[in-house]
Parts: sequence; structure tokens; C-alpha cells
Amino acid sequence: MDVKIKRLLKDLQNTDDDLRTLSAMTLMKLDFPDSETRAEVVANLIKATQDENISVRFFARKALDKISVAEKLMLSSVEGTTVPIADRLISPNFRTRLSAVMDIKNKVQKGDDEVKSEYKTKLIEMLETEDHPFVKASLISCLQYFLEKEEASILSKFLSDLDNRVRSNTIEAIEYLKAEEAIPSLFSALSDHDNRIRAGAAKALQSFGEEKVFTELKKMLESPEEWMKGSAIYALSHIQASEAVKMLIDAARNGNSQDTKMKAVIALANYCDSTVYSFLKGMSLNGDDASKESAAKALKLMEEKFGKEPPHTTIVTDESVEDTKVDNGAKTPKTAKQEDLASTVTRFFRKGKDEAIGLSGKTAINFALNDLRKEIDEHVLDIGRTVYDLYQGGEIETTDLLSIGNEILRMNYFIQKYSEQNNKKASNEGGFFAQLKNFFSPKTQEQKNSAFQMEKFSKRRDELFLKLGKVALRKYEDKEDPFKPKTLEAQFLNYQKLASRLEKEQKLLENTGSEEA
Repeated sequence: MDVKIKRLLKDLQNTDDDLRTLSAMTLMKLDFPDSETRAEVVANLIKATQDENISVRFFARKALDKISVAEKLMLSSVEGTTVPIADRLISPNFRTRLSAVMDIKNKVQKGDDEVKSEYKTKLIEMLETEDHPFVKASLISCLQYFLEKEEASILSKFLSDLDNRVRSNTIEAIEYLKAEEAIPSLFSALSDHDNRIRAGAAKALQSFGEEKVFTELKKMLESPEEWMKGSAIYALSHIQASEAVKMLIDAARNGNSQDTKMKAVIALANYCDSTVYSFLKGMSLNGDDASKESAAKALKLMEEKFGKEPPHTTIVTDESVEDTKVDNGAKTPKTAKQEDLASTVTRFFRKGKDEAIGLSGKTAINFALNDLRKEIDEHVLDIGRTVYDLYQGGEIETTDLLSIGNEILRMNYFIQKYSEQNNKKASNEGGFFAQLKNFFSPKTQEQKNSAFQMEKFSKRRDELFLKLGKVALRKYEDKEDPFKPKTLEAQFLNYQKLASRLEKEQKLLENTGSEEA
């Protein structure tokens, strides 16, 4: 094995997070033509997919994906492929076993029903004893074509497997089988540390139909066990549906414990929704003290996730919910056109200035242009965040977008690092009153340094989101190197409208300037 690769594998087990991340990133870019080297690298990368650091896990999976593509090309020529499938299934070489499972899957997908009766029992038995995650994941993917939905329990226990691929394939198999009894098990997958698995679980739950999913969630919310209620609230916050919002708002209003209410309020921050915004705004103004605090926190989380502009659309179809009321009966607005104090004051004084001294047409248009440019920048920033979500889901392949995504991932790591340091320090400072006293006390130099570092990396991350959005838009319009994921269609159309408005305003400015001259 090459000395460089040996060093990289050693770094992959280092205690330093940055060094492990860099090692995984480098391994992702290399090729491994030697089979022994490739096998050792794969083994180490598989372990790295369980790393506590999200960056290490991400790049380890990307490296494995690249190797697996190369291996698929070689599977057909693996030594021993002329040996009968039954013999290959018991081979000590995991690649040989994997090729046999893939052959069986290909046969059943092509409609060969005889293969089902021949290998079903063998594959089920093999799944119980298989220890290689690649083979185990392929077995699950293959068995979905052999099992009836009543037999889904054979697979559902692998939802808690240590390997990400195994858990992901299990979710897909359960969705394929339409195994309704596995719905409660899928709720736990919504809290998985792997974002692709969370997305897969949400998609699978939606495929069962809202009625069945929400019936189960209602049972969980009515449970006397707090952990069951908490699990239901968490699951609801990841299901983008009107019923989910209504159930969370109801839990926030009428939960039989303060803990349940507060969890429901915070969970609502996952929705970029005008009804949710109105409810939280009303609660932050008119609720009891605990409700005000939780609602304010939820609004802050919503702002961090979706931007400062209040949402203007809703998925809620029930008008009785849109007329949101807080506990004291105060009614909140039905639409989310509330403005923050700063923007209201700015507009007031601008209007006063216009009326007092009469701004020229050119100056007034300049004001409008500046506002429009800011709106476009915010929109491009949102596009950058959307593209980053695709990057995290492993759906980005172009080098320029990947490199920016890698940089954002690094910024997230540093932000998380300093945030965890602060949280750890706060958790060690005694009870509630001790922490409250500390909140009003002057910050130490260490706390100031951490806050400064977090602000610096957050600012840099926003710059990178903006850059990612700009590059994505440029590639979206590029005919030779197109990048057109469906999730960007609506945002791209909105961007075109804003850009068209900007162009018109600029022409108007030019015409007004020449007239005034």
C-alpha cells in the first residue's frame, strides 16, 4: 500500500476532527485500482460513516459512493462469477456474496418468479448472519421483492442498525412493501443523525397516507408517557402537511403538561408557514410568561432557518386554525404581513422625508433599487441554502458547487464547535437561577472570544451561501453545463421576476436622470 494512503488511513482515526475530515475528503478524490488497498480503504471508510463528526461521516459516505461506482463496473468480472449463485452466496469474499445478491435482484426485477421460490428462505437466513454492511444493505434491498407486507417485521428491526446504508435501505423496503405496522418504527428514523435517512423516513411516512400516520400520532399524543408525546411532536414537525400543523398548534394550546406545550411550540419553528408565524407571533405577545418565552424562541429559530422575511403562504386548509388564538383569547392576524420594528421605523422616516422635502424622482427610484437589490440578495441566499441541502443529501456532483459546499460544511463545523463549548460551559454553571444570574452578569473574555468566533464563521457561511446561490443560478441558465434540480424551479422563476423588475427599475432610473438633466 502506498505510504500516502497509509498516512491518510491513520489520520482517519486521529482524535482531531479537522484531520479526520481532511483525510476523508482526500480519500474521496483518490482512485484505488489495487483490490487489497481498496478493501482496506473501504473497511476504514465504513467505520468512519459512524464517526461522531458530521463532516467525517459525510465525506466518508461520498468516498464510499465513488468506490462503489467503480466496483459495480468490476462486479461482472469478479473472479468466480461463473460459479453458481448458491455457491457464491456462501463465499468468504464479501464481493462475491454481493455479486450473487445483485444477480438475484436483477433476475427478480426482470420478472423471473422461479428465483423467488428458490432463494427466498436462503436470503432470509443469510440476512440473520451477514456481518458485512454492504452485503446486508443489498440483501434488504433485494428481499423487498420477495416478502409480503405481513413479513415486513423481518426487515424493520434493521431500522436501528449501526450502518447508514442498512437503515436507509430498510426504510425504502418498508415503503415498497406498504407495511403499515412498521409506521411507529419509522418515527424513530425521523431523529436519525443522517439527514438522508430522515428525509427517507418522512417520504415513507407520507406514502402511507396522512390518515394512517396521523391516527398513530394522535394515539401517541394521548399517551400518559411524556417520551411518547415528545416523539409524536418531533415526528409531526418533520411532516409538511396541514394536519401536522393543526395537531402541533392544538398541542401548544391544550397540551396536558407545560413540557408538551413548550415542545409543540418549538416544533412549529420547522414550518415556513404564515399560519404558524401568526400563531407564534400572537403567543409571543399575549401568552403567559412561559408561552411568550417559548414562542419568542421559536420565532428566532424560524428566522435563522428561513430568513427574516415573514412567510406569506400556508399549507393549513382549515380556516378555524388560521384564525389562531392564544390562551387569553387575543386574536392574531390571519396573514403574516407583520413587520419588525426596524423596518417600520425606517419606512416611516423615509415617508416623512419624502413628504417634507420632496425627494427627486431619481432619488426615490434609487431607494427602490436598493431595496430590490437587497431582496434579490436575500432570495439568492435562500437558493444557496436550498442547494446546500441538496449537497448534504449527496445530490451534487459538479466540482464548483461541491467545493463551496465543502467550505460551508467547514463553517458549520466551527460554528457547532464554539456553540457546543458555550453550551457545555452553561450546563456546568449550576441550576436555573445560577444560569439566570450568569445571563445578566458581564461576559468573560473567553465567552466574548467564542461569541466573536461564532459571529465570524456565521458571517462567512452567509457569504458562501450567497456565492453558492449565484453559481447555481449561473449553471441553471447554462446550456452546456446545466444544473436544474426540480427543487430550484420555483425559486429560479421568482429570481427571474425579481431580476426583470430590477432591469425595468434601472431603465426607469436612466430615463428619469436624462429628463431631470
